[in-house]
Amino acid sequence: MEIKEKGKDKISFNLSPSSLNLYYQSPLLFYLTHIAKVADDTAVPVCYGLSGNIVHECLEKYAKKEFDKDGGCIHLINKWENCCLHKHLDLGGNPLNQIDYLTAMLNGMQIIDSYETHVCEETIQFPFKENETMKIGIKGIIDLQATKKDEDKPVIIDYKTSNNISESKNFERQALFYNLLVYKKKNILPVKTHFHYLKLGVSKDYLFNLAQIEEFYKELNSVAEEILFLGEDINNYPVGEIEDVFNSKKGACLREMERRKRKDNNSCKVF
Repeated sequence: MEIKEKGKDKISFNLSPSSLNLYYQSPLLFYLTHIAKVADDTAVPVCYGLSGNIVHECLEKYAKKEFDKDGGCIHLINKWENCCLHKHLDLGGNPLNQIDYLTAMLNGMQIIDSYETHVCEETIQFPFKENETMKIGIKGIIDLQATKKDEDKPVIIDYKTSNNISESKNFERQALFYNLLVYKKKNILPVKTHFHYLKLGVSKDYLFNLAQIEEFYKELNSVAEEILFLGEDINNYPVGEIEDVFNSKKGACLREMERRKRKDNNSCKVF
């Protein structure tokens, strides 16, 4: 697969919480998404992303005092209709329950009200690693940075609209990533990182010390160096796990697997 002509600009992409987790899941899918940048070819459920984005937008505007709680409810209902979420079905074949997301939004507003000095949806980005063909940055968008009322202690808050509390390593990496970015930009180590599961009304908290942040920075360095070493050749990227209902490039993954199978079969032939 040809992805870059000689003399063209370097291939540029960021390591973010989502792209880092994608690399661990499937180096091939990471390659197709961030290096080759192939088009989507497989339909995936979009209702979860759309509904989550609407709740995030409402909470950002509320924290910025662009509207009150009633205004937030009106905004969510209007956006819900504009995005045709009654037509986009979930994995069970049903439309999402709008009331669940109104409740999630109101829970988020209560959380916001318990904090002050809000910094909403801040994008933090730095250059990271590069060679003659690739340029890698690190980037994250943090839902909310704030301090608890009557306490001068900075925290990171991330809103989740999922139905279950994740125990996977992915969310811990996400929390570490945010802490690293805040520390690198502001020389501040948040006292806690709260992942609030708004539909459930519960939170999962992460607490990191400086040694853990520095160790994670080394991990990011290793991943970036590995990607630079693997380079532009698709053959260098292991398939990993592609059987994901949210894999919008599954067709490209399957075609590449078939190509590799044919190549292996041909190389095994005896002439």
